[in-house]
Amino acid sequence: MALRLLLLASLLVLTFSKEGVMRTRPVLLMPGFASSQLQSWSHRRCETGFRKNLYRDIKFGDRVWVDVARVLAQSDCWIRCMKLDITTQEELECKLRAAQGLEAVSELDPGIVTGPLSTVWRSIIHDLVDHFELDPDQLVVATYDWRLPPSKLQERDKYFFSLKKKIEYTVTLDGNNGGLVVIAHSMGNGVFRYFLEWLKEEVGRNNWQKWIDAHISAYFAVGSPLLGSAESMELITSGITEGLPITQSEMRKLVVSFGSILSFMPIPSGLNSPKDDEVLITVRAQQGIIPSDDPVLSRNYTSADIASGQLFRDMSAHDPIFGKLETLRQKFYVDDPVLDFFKPWERPPIASVYSVYGVNVPTKIFYEYENAETPGHWFQVQFTNEEGHEQTCSKTGDGTVPYHSLSYAHTWLGSKGSSVRVTQTPQSVYFSAENITRVRAVRHASNHHAEYSLLNGNLPICEADDASSSFSGTAGFFAGLFGPLNRDRITFFESSKEVDGVAQSTGVWEIDGVGHRDILSNPAFLRELRAELRHIFNGKTNSDKSSRPPVIDSDCYWNYRHAHCEFPEFCEYRYVFGDMTLDQSCRVRLKRTLPAPSTPATPFLGVSASTPSKEPVELSLSGPYCSAPCLPISSSSRDITMSSSSNFNGLGSLQQEPLQT
Repeated sequence: MALRLLLLASLLVLTFSKEGVMRTRPVLLMPGFASSQLQSWSHRRCETGFRKNLYRDIKFGDRVWVDVARVLAQSDCWIRCMKLDITTQEELECKLRAAQGLEAVSELDPGIVTGPLSTVWRSIIHDLVDHFELDPDQLVVATYDWRLPPSKLQERDKYFFSLKKKIEYTVTLDGNNGGLVVIAHSMGNGVFRYFLEWLKEEVGRNNWQKWIDAHISAYFAVGSPLLGSAESMELITSGITEGLPITQSEMRKLVVSFGSILSFMPIPSGLNSPKDDEVLITVRAQQGIIPSDDPVLSRNYTSADIASGQLFRDMSAHDPIFGKLETLRQKFYVDDPVLDFFKPWERPPIASVYSVYGVNVPTKIFYEYENAETPGHWFQVQFTNEEGHEQTCSKTGDGTVPYHSLSYAHTWLGSKGSSVRVTQTPQSVYFSAENITRVRAVRHASNHHAEYSLLNGNLPICEADDASSSFSGTAGFFAGLFGPLNRDRITFFESSKEVDGVAQSTGVWEIDGVGHRDILSNPAFLRELRAELRHIFNGKTNSDKSSRPPVIDSDCYWNYRHAHCEFPEFCEYRYVFGDMTLDQSCRVRLKRTLPAPSTPATPFLGVSASTPSKEPVELSLSGPYCSAPCLPISSSSRDITMSSSSNFNGLGSLQQEPLQT
């Protein structure tokens, strides 16, 4: 009896100690290509070369990807250790495996100099632990050998079986409280897609959806190359060093042995888009690369030609590597029993799905190559950056993946004619309802899958960017002294519907000026991720976008002009031993010190505004809806004034739209 009372008391103490603690769910991180460490599981001797005294063996447990010091001292040995056999994807000299744990994705090459330069997931991990106080068993990472094609991951490492068990264990340990949140970046999205298809056969088609509903509550696809990337062609043709101290030709010989490269070769959208017919690569022939009975001296290749293998077959006449790549393509992609890699990904059947990517960064979209006299060598004659189209507000990609590929996620929002909520907010630290624009739009999708027009009308929508009045947020003391104010925006496209009685929400976030590799540490992305996770952890979706007050200490800073912490309603000066600057001592106010607002409070994250803003916002509707400055608008353009919290109900009529919670 006494023991029972003791156990009951312990449970009561535990229950009361949980009061006031933020509700959370586990989070699973899936890194992209070359974004996690590989370590040695064998002993490899490196004793050749004139710098013999600098050489050291590659031993069990050594970090191989990436160790810049080793690359500098013994690049030949390092390359041989990293290489795979192209056609079989077997290891040649070293046995490498994916490193495990958060350290494997936080920094690729830890060190005073190399650490900050090789940071990948550290900012997200810090946010999840510091802000949400996730426990070690709630924050898991699914690293893998990113050199391998998906089927080889399962064949060699039983990766997808292990991933399934890891997800089940994590969700069970959390008490089966709604499933975990998956955050995947770049190639990690393709691996996650393959896992979902593999799972269909593993658990049975009748139990597939039940398993997903029980174990995965939300999915963030960050920088997903849904239709591939033209940069992959440069990797296998001329090579990209990515800052490593080796030559392009050496890097090319290494990368072509990685079967995973072919998983993000360009593919057509299948939507009869004019973009599918654009030439992505031109090969100029000199020594018979094109068949002798063909009189032309050059040949153009579209995404369909690349997906069909025609590019590889033609170029193999001059370069045997492309013949091996075609064998690899047939074995691990064309004949794959699990997934059709050449069919674009439809929306995964997960309750909440978000596709997040950067836009308006110069992105290569076309290459011209010429074969050299030496077989296997190619000259890059020229390349062309992506140019946006009027239908999509002249948006371009994220520096690695073109916009046409990233924006395929707009098809996840619904079919042609579907209604979509469009919200545009600043990327600044703080903004309120007066700084946002909201409209209802319809997926027009006549010439491009990311084309929109006004609800129930054929008029395209676009925001005219007035540099003098479009932004009224609070800026720091030095803002504008040495350059223009940052007017970059985030554009949210959101839709909700019920499928078989289950609510599904979909969001596409386009963040101005953020590169493919930088998005994971971008402050604006991290801010919105925190806001959305708060909602997801509480069983809700689509957080209110009408306000973003400071919520973490790094959002606060010292205003040197007025000699106090900026945003005094939310921030206060609170010195902590070790602070070196006034900015560091500006921190988010403790709850007990938050002043009572003199006016109705600006809505916080996840809390709807009781009174939507009535301040009118001028929108010129002469072109498509843009998250970047549009082309000049003619004087004949038709102007419509709308409330920043209004939407169109029929062409030209306005109706108040309640904020989504």
